[in-house]
Amino acid sequence: MVRAVALIPAAGFGTRFHDTGPKALVPLAGRPMLLHALERLAASKRVREAVIAISPGHADAFRKVLVGAPVPCTLVDGGVTRRESVARAFAAARFESDDDLVLVHDAARPLVDPVEVAAVVDAAEKTGAAIAGYSIVETVKRVSGGTVGGTVPRGDFFAATTPQVFHAGLFRSAVAKEGGPEATDDSELVERTGGTVTVVLTSRWNIKITYPEDLAWAEAFLART
Repeated sequence: MVRAVALIPAAGFGTRFHDTGPKALVPLAGRPMLLHALERLAASKRVREAVIAISPGHADAFRKVLVGAPVPCTLVDGGVTRRESVARAFAAARFESDDDLVLVHDAARPLVDPVEVAAVVDAAEKTGAAIAGYSIVETVKRVSGGTVGGTVPRGDFFAATTPQVFHAGLFRSAVAKEGGPEATDDSELVERTGGTVTVVLTSRWNIKITYPEDLAWAEAFLART
């Protein structure tokens, strides 16, 4: 069974939660979000270790949380941007060949389904690059200056989430490529190199915790499962 190295960007702060500490350590149902995410990644049986990019100066807080983590974890200082954090985590990871798999997952997605994690990893092993995503159900409007400029057919649009999984050699080339705007996800970096990315359709439960209401929703979800 193939297993990936997980890269987890966790250098952001929970300012939207009125919390001055790292967002990844904000409690969800009494436990840090990061632990929920790690446990679900480990439960997929497709992750062998994790490299976590954190905000400098907070290593002690992360080490305390990671005592007894379900997979071996390495901490590295993250960068100013998400791309820099992922690149630093990737540089600290160990790979035996370019065909090894690297999995990038947001620490703020603590509800990821282990079965869906396995499906994305398995797809990436075959195709070289695969991401989780779901069909957009809302009507999409193109807006300019506060007015609607048109309705965009939504049939071909998908919301990209994580995990996103790549062959290490392909990802190395994508991360090293200079130029272009900052990417909001890692598959965009691969797309810029001409790589083909497979989409694995997953559920909408895998939300990214961004606002306080997201946290309340996630706690309600966990209380029911």
